[in-house]
Amino acid sequence: MENRQNIITTINDKRYEIEGDKAFMPLGSFLRQEINLTGTKIVCAEGDCGACTILLARDVGSDGKLLFKTVNSCILPVYLIDGAHVLTVEGLKISETELHPVQQAMADCNGAQCGYCTPGFICAMAGMAEKLKSENKEITEKRTKNFLTGNLCRCTGYKPILEAAASLDLSRTEYLKDRFHNPTWLLEMKKIKSMPMNMDFTGKKIKHNIFLPVSLEQALFAKKADPELRLIGGSTDIGVVVNKGRLTTPKTMALYHIDQLKKISHDQEFIEVGATVTLSEFEDYIESFIPEINKMLHIFASPQIKNQATLVGNVVNGSPIADTIPFLMVSDSIVVLQSIKGKREVLMSKFYLGYKKLDIRPDEIVVAVKIPRLKKSEQLRLYKVSMRKDLDISAVTFAGIVEVENNKVLSARFCLGGVAATVIRLNEIESSVVGEDFTKEVFVNLGKTLSQYISPLSDLRASKLYRMKVAENFFVKFQAEVSSGVV
Repeated sequence: MENRQNIITTINDKRYEIEGDKAFMPLGSFLRQEINLTGTKIVCAEGDCGACTILLARDVGSDGKLLFKTVNSCILPVYLIDGAHVLTVEGLKISETELHPVQQAMADCNGAQCGYCTPGFICAMAGMAEKLKSENKEITEKRTKNFLTGNLCRCTGYKPILEAAASLDLSRTEYLKDRFHNPTWLLEMKKIKSMPMNMDFTGKKIKHNIFLPVSLEQALFAKKADPELRLIGGSTDIGVVVNKGRLTTPKTMALYHIDQLKKISHDQEFIEVGATVTLSEFEDYIESFIPEINKMLHIFASPQIKNQATLVGNVVNGSPIADTIPFLMVSDSIVVLQSIKGKREVLMSKFYLGYKKLDIRPDEIVVAVKIPRLKKSEQLRLYKVSMRKDLDISAVTFAGIVEVENNKVLSARFCLGGVAATVIRLNEIESSVVGEDFTKEVFVNLGKTLSQYISPLSDLRASKLYRMKVAENFFVKFQAEVSSGVV
């Protein structure tokens, strides 16, 4: 099969072929510098403020139409929009004389002050309208705030922005997927995703290569041939580090054209999440199975980040303060790895060998995570402490699962994050509490034993003493919530 040498995409319904150094630019910079779409703003270059928000449709829904979702363009390299449709704030307008309802509402309600953050808010709100309309849900203030957690207004103009959202009438707001339904482009999208893209570019200081395989077999052979290939998921972490000049990605492979890795499914034992399933897709799917992880994902990050980041990416990044790892570890989830030799499964608690050191062989790719389904008798709680509620890095995280019968602990599993070089499983504490009464006193004493097992560091997010106290309190909170039935 012949490899393509360029990125093919559409931006505001205009087709582009992109090659060379431009394919490695952050999308926000490409929009502004190369094609003069300067409505998209770049401020933090970290995916934190939302000024760079655009809408991206990489796949189609069950109706065969594009699925537009908000993403941060400042940390998204152009090669990750191959075969996709991009909408910027300029593309939202209906005509030269008619604005999109969100744009009109923002104007009518005086939702812009300096105006710098306004295009990002408009795109985020348009994404909200698209999703809520498809789910037949009303716009409420709470939902609006949830959809806008990734957008900051430095003029403190939130009140008129919320009023603009409240004024929207979804019944009179046309779907973006209907406005931009283009059968010709959909056919080309399908063709693009069936042709691997392999492109080299020699820059001023470094030679780059990006490979976009269209089958798992192609990806596995590429990883075998060059173990130094860096795999890119959503680029929500690596994109930040690259922007800050702390990392280069000379040899890169992205897996998002491989349909096999986009799947999320379940049977009686496991929920299996493919390598390119995004956190927002996982959040929606898991709600009916394990509501507690769905609840935690609400404060994991902004919609823009969750629409791009992947669960497997969070696992492989291996941060000791990653928000999903405590849950995956305490639930005895399994990492599924594959090479050309076959598959291998590793228990999550055995996967982390040290700080950012994983049990992955040079020729292997993580293709999925298998999450055991909770038993009816198991109670799960997940906690996170950070400096702000939404879109913030954790200081300490906790995950606990317990089975209680006649006020006696039958089984227990506990994990803490942010207190060691990796997320850790507290095996000794688990063993010590089995058979004990499920009382506050017992769990207060468990917390007091933590100093035997953890020795957190002090850093800019929290001191060692603070982390120890928070970890102790999590055990007390866990017992109180489970015993009282708080969810």
